Amino acid sequence: MQWHREAIALLGGEGETPLLADVLRWQGSVLAERGRTSEAEPFYQRSFEVAERIGYDAGRAHALNYLGGLSLRRGDVDGAARLMSESLFIAEDCQERRLIGMLQQNLGVIADIRGNPTAAFGHYRVAARTFEATNDLQPLCWVLSNLGYLHMKDGKFDEAHEAYRRALAIARARGELRSEGIIQENLAELALRVNKTDEAYESFRRARQIAETRGDDLRLAAAMKLQGAYERLVGRAAEATDTLRHALTLSAISEDALLGGELLYQFALALRAFGDLRGAQDALASAQDAFERMGAREWSRRVRQRLTDTDCSRYW
Repeated sequence: MQWHREAIALLGGEGETPLLADVLRWQGSVLAERGRTSEAEPFYQRSFEVAERIGYDAGRAHALNYLGGLSLRRGDVDGAARLMSESLFIAEDCQERRLIGMLQQNLGVIADIRGNPTAAFGHYRVAARTFEATNDLQPLCWVLSNLGYLHMKDGKFDEAHEAYRRALAIARARGELRSEGIIQENLAELALRVNKTDEAYESFRRARQIAETRGDDLRLAAAMKLQGAYERLVGRAAEATDTLRHALTLSAISEDALLGGELLYQFALALRAFGDLRGAQDALASAQDAFERMGAREWSRRVRQRLTDTDCSRYW
């Protein structure tokens, strides 16, 4: 962040250039990747405006992609899809292959949220082929993690584990802590789904350690979501409610709507296990509202099922 601030100060005196648009966007990403959503937005917006004024089409496309990412984080799935589709149109015209792959991945995330796993798989496979063709390992790691998550939700646990294994190997080889932390979160969820609580503990503990090292409130909230689920499943409902209550606060600061809904869902299960049935119903109703606003159909269905299901012995 300090290097970017100095670069922006130096570039500001030289007029608007493609490099200034890029550095503004990079600074936005440093903030966004630590959960500082509102602070990131002005940098992305200014990057877009600079790129537009000087006719820097690739810069416009990149900025639109990241602005779409913020819209998605805040739960505006339709707005995110519009921005990313516009970005993809420009990126294809500019032949920005890496950005095209990243947009295909992001559109896959949107399809997954909307409850269309077939479309999500299609987008992820296009992205994976793009990155494999250029040996671009960083975004390939992200796609593998997303593919693993789709396999996990489909009950294909071996395929999910293999995708996570490949992604984790890339992240560790490149020393990318943020990517490793997200993969550890996914591994923890996979372990909880198959009742391997010891493995889940090691994974979410590592994810939490990475988030705390990076000062990343967003990923810390995500790791604590898994910690709370673990505590509930091993019979520590009181600890689970405390953990998840703290995570909800961090998630609200980071403005992550999907994570906020998932945390409310896990909080409801913890309250139910603790014996607070009224609180659990209220939390489930809040989660349902959050998912319906996003158009997250699979999650909405899951919450409706839980409103009448009192079994707290499963992760989901």
